[in-house]
Amino acid sequence: TERKTMSRSEEYVNVFVPGRVCLFGEHSDWAGTYRRFNSDVVEGYALVCGTRQGVYARAKAHPKLLKMSSRLNNGEVVNFECEMNPDTLKEIAAKGGFWSYVAGVAYEVSTNYEVRGLEIDNYKTDLPIKKG
Repeated sequence: TERKTMSRSEEYVNVFVPGRVCLFGEHSDWAGTYRRFNSDVVEGYALVCGTRQGVYARAKAHPKLLKMSSRLNNGEVVNFECEMNPDTLKEIAAKGGFWSYVAGVAYEVSTNYEVRGLEIDNYKTDLPIKKG
């Protein structure tokens, strides 16, 4: 990651998250954490390889909000903003929809890591849409 200064008080981090290819074993590797709560979840194995495609973003702390912008494959920019409140995030995640995954991850971050707020600009994604 690379840190750059936007102004004297605002620092952001450039982030690249690579895509992945499961050479065998699909969607079972990440389920292992749920075995703590449900022993019926079968232990998973996968051989995973990173790709050169991925998600590119800039992120910085925000005092109390989750603010996210994302550039779609057609160039359109969509925005999302809400309080970084666990109850609010959990409700948005449970509704489903375009921002539900973001809200669910923000819920986990806010409840496990004492993060007050985040501002994320997903300015480029070159992964195939709805392929994983």
